[in-house]
Amino acid sequence: MFKRPVFNNTLLNWYQANKRQLPWRQTSDPFKIWLSEVMLQQTQVITVIPYYEKFITKYKDLDALAEADEQALLKDWEGLGYYNRIRNFQHAVKEVQEKYDSKVPDNPDEFFKLKGVGPYIGGAVQSIAFNNQLAAVDGNVLRVMSRLNRDKRDMTKASVQKDVKKYIESDMPLEAGDYNQALMELGAIICTPRTPKCLICPVKAHCEAEKANEVMEYPLKKKQKAKQEYYYNVFFILNDKDEIMLIKQEDDLLKGMYELPRFDVDTSIESIEEKYNLTLSQPSAPIGSHKHIFTHKIWYMEGYIVYTADHNEDFIPLSDLQNLPMSVAMQKMIQLIYPEGESGL
Repeated sequence: MFKRPVFNNTLLNWYQANKRQLPWRQTSDPFKIWLSEVMLQQTQVITVIPYYEKFITKYKDLDALAEADEQALLKDWEGLGYYNRIRNFQHAVKEVQEKYDSKVPDNPDEFFKLKGVGPYIGGAVQSIAFNNQLAAVDGNVLRVMSRLNRDKRDMTKASVQKDVKKYIESDMPLEAGDYNQALMELGAIICTPRTPKCLICPVKAHCEAEKANEVMEYPLKKKQKAKQEYYYNVFFILNDKDEIMLIKQEDDLLKGMYELPRFDVDTSIESIEEKYNLTLSQPSAPIGSHKHIFTHKIWYMEGYIVYTADHNEDFIPLSDLQNLPMSVAMQKMIQLIYPEGESGL
């Protein structure tokens, strides 16, 4: 085990001199710090920055986001993925508005009761916003700690992550928020997964893996499961009123988002007609395809145009496409016939 007090001071001094000037580090507002941490879950910093700046401009405080229209909120989140993050966040800030007079609770026990707040979000917000002595253990921190201690345990296991959290909290300096950010910063820009910068690492004297010349062996690599593959036909169903059919999703992954009708490749036109109570033309030749990679699955999609003289509540004017939230996968399909800019997406 590395020497904690010396390590802690060295790391904090390095962080203060070298930290990136990120927009959420320029505020002490707990709401904005919380928002940034929700956005940063499983998303790169460079991707998050423009979304964060857009959100704090449009939703200037907790009340504004709590009272926002969910469809508009999903539209603004479009492209960040993991849409349950923003749904859970809005649910939680509504609860803060109602139960805590719109003030983010500085009591960890109360904060952890809010929807979507787990060990990482709770530790990050409570330490950065209120300096509560809680660790914020993300992938960067787990990698750093596994290398420092030559820890051969599986860092993907919840029990191991709990132990790492407890270990960090056992000797956490008073500057808890800065310390958590310093550990994460070290993992993000120095102790990286594939090309760690050990030569310039400020704490390499404390790193057991570096001393043993085994840095790339940590964290222990768990064999990745192959992504599940799905093959779909995606239909542009157009009517004579310049309208297009879009379906509002109800499943957890893309709940509240809109998409073009999507079916397994062996689904017949007759089955689609029966499902939507429509009379459809035969499909055109394929108009193009798109492959979209999610975290645990891959969609292979082939696009077809079909026409109908029917109308129902699932049809919207083509001019309204830009106003509805859609996943990136569906935006790419839309752009097969409405190139970027023409549909407003």
